[in-house]
Amino acid sequence: MEPWIGHKQLGQSTGVVIPAYFSAKPSDEVVRHLLWVTLGDSPHYLPLDHVYVVVDGDARTARLAEEMREALAIETGQRFALLALPENLGKLGAMREGIRALLAEHPAIEWIVIRDGDGDHVLSAMPHLVRTAAFLRGVCGHSRLIVIGARPSRHRPMGFGRGELERLLDAVTREALCYALARQGRAMDLRYCLNTEAPDLSSGYKAYGREMAEWLFVREAPNYLTLSEADYWHYGPETVTVVEAVLAGATLAEVPRPTWDGQPTTSFGEFRLLSLYGELLAWVWARLEIPLEVAACHLDNHIPGMLLRTTSEGRDLLEKLRAYALEKVARYRGESAVPPAKPFLPFI
Repeated sequence: MEPWIGHKQLGQSTGVVIPAYFSAKPSDEVVRHLLWVTLGDSPHYLPLDHVYVVVDGDARTARLAEEMREALAIETGQRFALLALPENLGKLGAMREGIRALLAEHPAIEWIVIRDGDGDHVLSAMPHLVRTAAFLRGVCGHSRLIVIGARPSRHRPMGFGRGELERLLDAVTREALCYALARQGRAMDLRYCLNTEAPDLSSGYKAYGREMAEWLFVREAPNYLTLSEADYWHYGPETVTVVEAVLAGATLAEVPRPTWDGQPTTSFGEFRLLSLYGELLAWVWARLEIPLEVAACHLDNHIPGMLLRTTSEGRDLLEKLRAYALEKVARYRGESAVPPAKPFLPFI
């Protein structure tokens, strides 16, 4: 039998950081409901003072989170930590502030779980992530680990366009990492991932081992490269952290977790798809020093089988995305020639 972490021990060794930001679109009633879905069951899983809600520069969200904090205090006698940032830093910036505070104030915590505040990251999946991380620590002998809560579908919660582009980003990121590691005489270890072609790197539900969290969010300086400082902290919470973690020797794993059939609300959905995914692709290629010809080939390898190509709008978006990302890297490096796209086969 494999060792098993009991529920109480699991809660004592785990901390949760929840970046929270809601645009003006959802009503107060909707935001209250989503915060309750996110936080209401927390006392059944871990001490509330292990939960850090980081409000990313929004006064309304801070007010409603404080209401939730006091409601849980009346019910349980415990309060979660509430960090209300004075300005919007972006999700990666909010994650960093919350993780730094959690690590500093709870030196015995071994696992840090990131959950979104919009109710999509079901708390009942958290023990599975943490138990998997604990198992891998025993196998690997370290906690330089990231366990990803992998979604059964990316299209259903986010919509067709974002689902297609997110899977493309993850597949190209994985291929670029394999290329970069091979040049170092290393291989990308995907034996613990469910989808080795395109692991769900962009999932926001992740458990970090303490060593990995300290490296990424306390010691490591940001590599902005092709990204502006603002875009780095807004666009980079998943792709940037995974790339830096793998370069630092992290072990990745995926475990299945549920997701809503359509997200109730999303801030990422308000970003322009072209800039969101184009900027991240360019950063990946710049960070991993991928030659333009190789980057173009990696991207072009994954486009033919995409359902997004079956509409004229989808083909137009993919053509613009290719040009945007490759030209961004070319400008950053001072190169002029971008590899032209070659025609795909006309029959399948």
